[in-house]
Amino acid sequence: MKQAVELIVLNADQYPEFRYYISIMKKAESNRSNQPDICIETCKSLLEGISKSIIERLDSKAVRKELDKSEVGPLIKQAARLLKKADNVIEDDFVSRCSSLAYALATLRNERGDISHGKAVPKVISSNDRLSTLSMAMTESVLCYILEAFYSVDAERRKVTDELVFEEQKSDLPILSYDNNSDFNDWLDEKYPLEGRLIYSKALYELYYEDYVVQLESCPRQSKRS
Repeated sequence: MKQAVELIVLNADQYPEFRYYISIMKKAESNRSNQPDICIETCKSLLEGISKSIIERLDSKAVRKELDKSEVGPLIKQAARLLKKADNVIEDDFVSRCSSLAYALATLRNERGDISHGKAVPKVISSNDRLSTLSMAMTESVLCYILEAFYSVDAERRKVTDELVFEEQKSDLPILSYDNNSDFNDWLDEKYPLEGRLIYSKALYELYYEDYVVQLESCPRQSKRS
């Protein structure tokens, strides 16, 4: 599951908790040939776990105890629909197909799984590595698709939240006119010269207003003017 692992690592700065799934992905790979049913069971668990994580982050009303009672099919369908609702990146047909895959893996896990439902020996039926390889490939494709959608949707949601927080914080700051503090602006521009047309003081005022106010108030040689 190289692509899924790389995707999680690429976004680990913002979502370090998703690294938890890397070891589970590696477990699926390591059991693909020697213990195919464990591989398939692990694939089902990955779809289940990552769906729960996405639901918790996109639905403020989600309750973990309730999610833990749900089957994998409804979980992945709920996660996909939340992604579709947040940003039209998920097709309706994809939702139903993901649910079907999850149901198929859950059925195999119930009938042949070695961990969650222990089997008496000899096992009546076991999967082969061709089926586990197919299950792992399909699982990775779905995981990459929904993870990419989640990272995109949640990043936009975080951006909006940060902007709202910034505006709220900004409203508590004194209202200063950029043009009325020309001496301070000139001092900033001389201290932090920038190439091109961008002026440091103007950029600081418009993009990082709080920092502008703090620097103005802490500069001993400047007097704040509204």
